[in-house]
Amino acid sequence: MFNKKRLALATAVLAPAMAFSTAASGAASNADLSSKIEMLESQLAELRQLVSKQGEQQQQIATQVKKARVTNSPDTTFTYGGFIKADTMWTEYSDTDRAAASVGDDFLVPSLVPVGNGSGGGDALFDAHAKNSRFWLKTVTETSVGNVTSYFEMDFNSGADERITNQASNGLRHAFLKWDYSDTGSLLAGQTWSTFFNTGALPEAVDFIGPTAGTLFNRQYQVRWTRKVGEGGSFMLAVENPSSGLNEVTPGSQLGMGVDASSNNYDDNERPDIVLRYNGKAGALDYSVAGISREVAYDLGNGLSDSANGFALSLSGKYQFSNGDDLKFMINHGNLGRYIALNAFRDGFIEADGDIDLLDVTGGFIAYRHKWSDKWRSTVSYAMSEADNPSGVSGATTESVSNYNVNLMYSPTKNLTFGTEYIHAEREVESGLDGDMKRLQFMGKWAF
Repeated sequence: MFNKKRLALATAVLAPAMAFSTAASGAASNADLSSKIEMLESQLAELRQLVSKQGEQQQQIATQVKKARVTNSPDTTFTYGGFIKADTMWTEYSDTDRAAASVGDDFLVPSLVPVGNGSGGGDALFDAHAKNSRFWLKTVTETSVGNVTSYFEMDFNSGADERITNQASNGLRHAFLKWDYSDTGSLLAGQTWSTFFNTGALPEAVDFIGPTAGTLFNRQYQVRWTRKVGEGGSFMLAVENPSSGLNEVTPGSQLGMGVDASSNNYDDNERPDIVLRYNGKAGALDYSVAGISREVAYDLGNGLSDSANGFALSLSGKYQFSNGDDLKFMINHGNLGRYIALNAFRDGFIEADGDIDLLDVTGGFIAYRHKWSDKWRSTVSYAMSEADNPSGVSGATTESVSNYNVNLMYSPTKNLTFGTEYIHAEREVESGLDGDMKRLQFMGKWAF
C-alpha cells in the first residue's frame, strides 16, 4: 500500500535517476530519451492513483468503524443503527374531537376515523411525540457453510402517560436469523415484514406509514426461502403465522357467540398462511407479484366451528424516471382481512348457521415523488380500500377507507430530514354515515 510519504520518496529517487540517465546517455537518441521520460511519467501517474485510492479506502474504513466492530468471534461483524423521529401535528375530525383510540392521534389508522352527520367536530387539537424512533442491531458471521445474519429492531410506538414522564413502551419490530447457504439461496426464520408485503413500494411520508388506507402492512413470524433468479430477480416461498378475524352477520344471533367489533380474533388455525412472491425488473421498473393462501377458522366448541380457504393477490412496484422522480404503486384484491389498511376489515362474517362467509376487499395506492433539487423533494399519494360486505351486516361495519397525502421534505445533509405533510382521510360505513380527518404534521428525523 502507498501513502503520500512513499510517493514523495519515490519521486525523490526517480528524479536523480532521470538526471543520471540523461547524462549517461548523451549519445542516445532523442527518441530513446522521450520513451524513458514517458515511461517514468506513467509510473508516477500510477503511484498517484494508488495514493488516491488508498485515501478513499481509508475514508470508507473510518466511516465503517463508527458503526461496526469485530465481536469476540473474529468472523463476526456487529453493526447498529436507527433514527430519532420527532413528530408534531394538529388534527381535526369532522365528527368528534379525537379518534376512537389514542393510537389514532399518533399516526393515521383509517378504521379509527369517527363517522357521523358532520356536526360533532371541534377545533384542531395539538399532539407531539417521539414514539416512532427506533433502534436496530445486526451481526453477520462468516462460516464454512455461508454467512449467517441476525437482526433485531425495536421502536417505542406504544401508549404513553403524558401527565408526568411521557414514557412510551418499547416494542419488538423485527427479530430474525438469515442463512445465506449459497450465492443464490437463503433461509430466514423469525419475525419480520410479511413476504406478501413489498416494502420497496412504500413511498416516503411524514406519517408513520403514508398511504395507509390502501397498502398491505404486516409484520409476523415466518420461515422464508429465497432464490435469486435471472438479472435482479428473486423468488420467495414463505409459511407465516396465521390469525383470523370474524364478525357475525347479525350480532347476537341464535349462535349466541356475541362476536362483534370488540371480540373478533381467533387463534384456531390448523395451517399457516402460505405466500408465493416474485420480484422482477424490466428496464426502469422494479415490480413484485405476490399471492397468499389463508385458512380462516374459528372453533368455539360444542360443534360451533368452521373454516374456509381464502386467497389474495398483490401487484406493486416502482418506476424510476431519468430525472430522479419516481412513481410507486400497489393494487391488492381478495380475502385480505388484517393484511390491508391496518386491519380496517375483517376476514369474513359468521352466518346465522355458523358458516364463514369470506370478505372480498380491493385496495391500493399510487404515489409520485418529485425531486426539486438534491435537498428538496415532494411526494403526492392517494390510497383507498373497499369491502364487499354481505347483506345484513351491522350499519357500523366499515365499507371503505381512503386518504391522500402531500408532503415537502428537506435534507440539508444525508441523514438529516425535516418534513411537513398534509393528510386528509375518510371512512364510510354500511349505514351511509361517513367522517373525515384533516391533519397537518411536521417532523425532524436524524438517522444514525
